[in-house]
Amino acid sequence: MKSGIFYAVGVGTEPMDLTLRAKQILEQADVIVKPVRQIGASSVAYTIAAKAVNLEKKETLELVFPMQVQEDYRNRLQDGCLQPICNYLEAGKNVAMVTLGDVSIYSTATYVRQVLAEKGYETNVIAGISSFSAGAAKAKCSLCENQESLVVLPAVTDQAEVETVLEQFNTLVLMKAGRALSWLIPMLAEKQLLSHTIMLCNIGMEDEYIGAPSMAYTSYFTTLIIKKKAN
Repeated sequence: MKSGIFYAVGVGTEPMDLTLRAKQILEQADVIVKPVRQIGASSVAYTIAAKAVNLEKKETLELVFPMQVQEDYRNRLQDGCLQPICNYLEAGKNVAMVTLGDVSIYSTATYVRQVLAEKGYETNVIAGISSFSAGAAKAKCSLCENQESLVVLPAVTDQAEVETVLEQFNTLVLMKAGRALSWLIPMLAEKQLLSHTIMLCNIGMEDEYIGAPSMAYTSYFTTLIIKKKAN
């Protein structure tokens, strides 16, 4: 029997942004993998997909991803937690794992796809719209033009690193920046960059915020777009 195919599917930030390719793959998949922080917890990515595609009759599988660095994820995935997915694939079933935003940008589904590919299974990646791209569009903000440079950093903790990057690039996107706002906002004010900065919080959710950086609107899904040249 031919093995099934594993698909890592980016679902964007809200149902209307799900691509036609992603919709087709989810409709055709036999099993949907839901990334969760703990067993029984809700999956934001699955909730988005389920509002765009009828998944009620699909088999589902929860895969736990606590917040860890990449090497820990890979070690954990090598330790057997992917065996249920492998069993489905060996049975000839196609498996689609949904993930927020785009698969190629800090996505848990990337680790899963890499490990499965190393095991010899056929895998595919379905692109989605990243949170900062969706947020920039809503804010009518151009991320980069002409010869401008763009850099994306995740979960920054080092002010000196941010200051160095600001000197080297025209636009800086700081993802998962909520915990660093206490020093980022004063730093940006000192450098007269607050008026050049857009804060994106919970893009696509009911409590979405797009505007000036503020400690009042912080969450895990907080991104700052800093442009040295104003739009």
